[in-house]
Amino acid sequence: MGRDESGTLARLREHRKQRFEPILDRFGGRIVKLTGDGVLSEFASAVDALGAAIMFQQAMADANRDQPQDSAVVFRVGLHLGDVIVEEGDLYGDGVNVAARLEGEAPPGGIVVSGDVHNAVAGRLSATFEILGDLSLKNIERAVRAYRVSWNIDDWPAASVATTPPPSTPVDRKMALPDKPSLAVLPFDNMSGDPEQVYFADGLAEDLITGLSRVSWLFVIARNSSFAFRGAKLDVRTIAERLGVRYLVEGSVRRSGQRLRLTAQLIEAATGNHLWAERYDGSLGDVFDFQDRIVESLISAIEPKLRATEIARARRKRPDNLDAFDLFLQAWPRYATMSTQGVAEAIELLDRAIALSPDYAQALAYAASCRALRPANGDSPDVEKDFREAETLCRRALDCDPADPVALGSAAFIAALSRRGYQTAWDLIDRALAVDPNSMVAWAMRAWISAWAGETDTAMDEFAKALRLSPLDPQWGAICKHGMAFALCTSGRPAEALPWARKALEDRPDWMAVHRALVSSLWLSGRLDEARDAARRFVEMFPDFSLRAWAERAPLNGTLGQSRFVESLHEAGLR
Repeated sequence: MGRDESGTLARLREHRKQRFEPILDRFGGRIVKLTGDGVLSEFASAVDALGAAIMFQQAMADANRDQPQDSAVVFRVGLHLGDVIVEEGDLYGDGVNVAARLEGEAPPGGIVVSGDVHNAVAGRLSATFEILGDLSLKNIERAVRAYRVSWNIDDWPAASVATTPPPSTPVDRKMALPDKPSLAVLPFDNMSGDPEQVYFADGLAEDLITGLSRVSWLFVIARNSSFAFRGAKLDVRTIAERLGVRYLVEGSVRRSGQRLRLTAQLIEAATGNHLWAERYDGSLGDVFDFQDRIVESLISAIEPKLRATEIARARRKRPDNLDAFDLFLQAWPRYATMSTQGVAEAIELLDRAIALSPDYAQALAYAASCRALRPANGDSPDVEKDFREAETLCRRALDCDPADPVALGSAAFIAALSRRGYQTAWDLIDRALAVDPNSMVAWAMRAWISAWAGETDTAMDEFAKALRLSPLDPQWGAICKHGMAFALCTSGRPAEALPWARKALEDRPDWMAVHRALVSSLWLSGRLDEARDAARRFVEMFPDFSLRAWAERAPLNGTLGQSRFVESLHEAGLR
């Protein structure tokens, strides 16, 4: 800069005014301060920050294209996502220091981002990332994982005209949605007028983000991005567009004396519709227990509601416009019917999803479970083939993602169904629950493994846990009710099993297994005529059923209660 210091400063000002500031406005960023030939800026989200950085570097490449090398102005960009300290309009703290050090690691005209930024934007922008490893940065105590960013100019057409302010504003610009359901938890409002309650409101929202992030089919925005909208006077649609999500969770906390009240709602941002809302009351005396209970209740309510909404959305799409995830969503409720037709339709949809996305772990896992389920239900067209294909698909699912709770659940299910490997199944399902402890499906699977193994008291506790997590689940509720009927019946309590069997039949009137539980419960309760009538209806509905074949293939442990269950079916008239 020594040869033409004044000229260089003039060019810096020109680039800042004509290129950087318009792009900054477009992506909703703000200049915190100028630092000689550099600038410190902040954005509401990592996606906005990286989008602005790419467009700016591309605009600078265009501007320098016809310039002599000694007069070209080239910038480096470092991006980090982290907490900062705000004081008199300036930003301080570790988050700022990491970004500054990463800028020094970037090549001229390039961008380097931290691992936190990479995790927040991966799959949401047209860019590729080259891992640089864990870098030791000056005055930063810990190693920082870093990535070099590259992009194709054809994916960023607006960069070529970035020298003039774009007509759109941050409110107008829509961020592309990720390839699975996306959600952000906004900071809960503190309605108490007591600043000390902010910690509680933030703790609830942070724990909710952590819990929902364990739901493998959800894309959940990181805390630092969603909390950037604290106090923002924007409507939900605008916030969702800025964050690139389909759903928002918002809420408030109010304190009155020693009492706390929390309200929360789940919103579909495009329509503004409230999909779900609830109010919770507690006391400051058990504030941490209250917080844990609320987070568990919120997750168990939000996850099935989102799933049901996404299934309905998939069903509205034209048949020629179904991607792998939509096919998976359409298969889910068919699988949950556990009926012969429903499982066959689920297999067809899941196989189509796998053809579109061969590494789709959850589709592979459910395709495996469906095939293993048919022999256990007694309606497999080829038992050996079903079990063989189930094992192969399950291995593929775990190869794709060894920590995916759905894949682990499928592996547990198959271990119990195909080999009666109860301990292996428990170990696998416990690994799934370690990842997602609020999964109603995983708890239901664990309960069934316990019931098959003859651990009926444990099974009943686990079925109750699953039902408490999602009492209105439209798919798995009947599976748990049937499980309670089976566990009670095989533990010598058939009269208590009967109402559970009837409840399950109300939800799934065409599910063969529930009809078996009803017949056995009636017979073992001494209601023999009703049992015979139920058995006759069973034979009419399922004429191809073979009791002997089912008993040989069912994953039962041969307990006295289970043997009596099978005998009661034969005595009532099943063959």
